[in-house]
Amino acid sequence: MVQTKEERKAYQKKQNQRPENKAKRKLRQQTSEYKAMQKEIANRPENIAKRKQMTSTSEYKAKKREVANRPENKMKKKEWSSRPENKAKRKLRQQTSEYKAKKSEYDSRLRQTSEYKIKRKQMTSTSEYKAKKREVANRPENKLKTKKYNERSDVKARKKITRDKPENKAKKKEVSDRPENKMKIQLINADRRLNILQTYSKRLSTSDIPCCRCCRLNSNIDFLAIDHIAGRRKMNSEPELIKLGYSSKLKGNALQRWIIENNFPDGFQILCQNCNFSKGMKKNNNKCPMENKPH
Repeated sequence: MVQTKEERKAYQKKQNQRPENKAKRKLRQQTSEYKAMQKEIANRPENIAKRKQMTSTSEYKAKKREVANRPENKMKKKEWSSRPENKAKRKLRQQTSEYKAKKSEYDSRLRQTSEYKIKRKQMTSTSEYKAKKREVANRPENKLKTKKYNERSDVKARKKITRDKPENKAKKKEVSDRPENKMKIQLINADRRLNILQTYSKRLSTSDIPCCRCCRLNSNIDFLAIDHIAGRRKMNSEPELIKLGYSSKLKGNALQRWIIENNFPDGFQILCQNCNFSKGMKKNNNKCPMENKPH
C-alpha cells in the first residue's frame, strides 16, 4: 500500500519519538563527525544567506524575544550563565580584541537609536538610579580611581578644551545664573567655608566655635579668613603640600575645595580680617602683632 506524504511524515515523527531512537540520535549528535558535518552544512554560502534572511525579519526577532522572556527560559539561562566553566569562557571571550571592537561598534550604533535614548532618559531620571550612582561614586576605591583619573595630564587638557568652548562657557553661565542655582551655589559655598572654619578652629584654637587664632574673635564668621601660616607663595616649596597638588594660585572656592578634598592638611589657620591683614604687612614679618599677647 502506497503511503501519502502526510502519512509518511506522521510515521517518521512517531519513530523519532521512541526512547531508543532518541537515545541513538543523541549519541550520534555527540560524535565529532556529526558536529563537523553540521558545521560544514551551516557554513555553506546558500545556508548562511538563508539564515541571515530569516533572522532579519521582525517576526523572527519578536518570536525570539518572546521565547527568551519566558520565566523557565530565563531561569535556564541564569543557571547556565552562573556555571564556573561558562563564566571563565565568557571572561576569556570578553578580553579578546575582536569582542571589544564588536561590542564598541554595537554600543555606538545602539546609542544612536531613539528607543535607547528614551529608555536611558527614563532610567537615569529615577531617584533609585541617582541614589545608586551616588553610592557607587562615594565608595573609597572609586573615589581614588576618579582622583587618579582626573589628575592625568591628558584628561586635564581634554577637560580644559571642552570647558573653554564658547558654547559650553555660555551654557555654564546660563545655568549658574538661574536664581534657584545661584541660591544652591551660595549655600554649598557657605557650608564648605563653615566646615573649614570649624575644623581648623577646633584643631588649633581648641574652640568648638569658629574663632581667630590670635585675638579669639568669634562674634561673626564673616569677620574670619583662611590664612596661610607660612605665607601663600612660601608654601609652594613645602614637599608635603606639593605632593597633594598645592599651588599659590588656588584662591577662594578653589582653595576651599582643595582643602576639603585633601582632608584639611596642615599649614592653614583661621584669623580675623584684622589679624590676617596685619600679618601680611612687611614690617610684621609674617606675624600678627596680637599673636603673643595674652587674651
